Amino acid sequence: ELLPAAIEAASLFDGNRGAPSDSRLAIHVGDGRHYLLATEKQFDLITLEPPPPSARGVVNLYSTDFYELARTRLTPDGLLAQWWPITTQNVEDSQAMMRSILDVFPYVSVWTTDIYEMMVVGSMQPIELDIERIERRFEVPDVKEVLTEVGISNSSELLATYVMGREGLETFVANARPVTDNHPSIEYAPWIRPEVIQRVLPRLLELAETPHVKNATQDLREEIQAEQQELSDFYRVILAADAGDRELWKKLVSRVVSRDPENPYYRWFLGDRTQ
Repeated sequence: ELLPAAIEAASLFDGNRGAPSDSRLAIHVGDGRHYLLATEKQFDLITLEPPPPSARGVVNLYSTDFYELARTRLTPDGLLAQWWPITTQNVEDSQAMMRSILDVFPYVSVWTTDIYEMMVVGSMQPIELDIERIERRFEVPDVKEVLTEVGISNSSELLATYVMGREGLETFVANARPVTDNHPSIEYAPWIRPEVIQRVLPRLLELAETPHVKNATQDLREEIQAEQQELSDFYRVILAADAGDRELWKKLVSRVVSRDPENPYYRWFLGDRTQ
């Protein structure tokens, strides 16, 4: 953590679930990339959610150079999970950011965490989505509780947040050049581009695919596809509202609400505006 004050305030937020006082957690104050440079430790997971890449000094956490460093600090089966905000830079800069991680990790997948952001996961080994393991872990009380709070109440809803693998991301990226430490052009671009959502999200939804899940039954695969369609429809509700298309909004919102009227994630966005 860069700021000592953030550590002091961490206990005030219920979402941290007591992490600052957990004896299993070691908190270091300082720059995370510098910490990786200075240590020879290897980690099962490197995850980060810095400020948006167009904020000053942040783009070097989205560069090929950073991903190459992170790769050397991962165990052979380790994962890197990177936050990807999709409205804080233009589409071309997002393509460059994704080219950077594709150039370093042979296995890359994209997962949606919110309409305005994605999570990108990179690894040196294939990631096996085994439904039996996923369901066991989903039943861990703390895991189930925090996921249910955001509208993910079962394993099929969790797997429905999968957007695409390497092939789809390569199609999205096209011929973009990667971000590097020596060419941090995103840092000098305007920050926050609300109109970009109408360009980038429809393209990602167009390329979306259903994940390959080991030991999945046909019923489960169909359930995941149905959940993906529901989430896609919800995102189109927000896109319609953003574009001022009231007729499309009314059509889609009634469909989404009728399927899952108590979903806390949908209700957080829509409130009582479904009438």
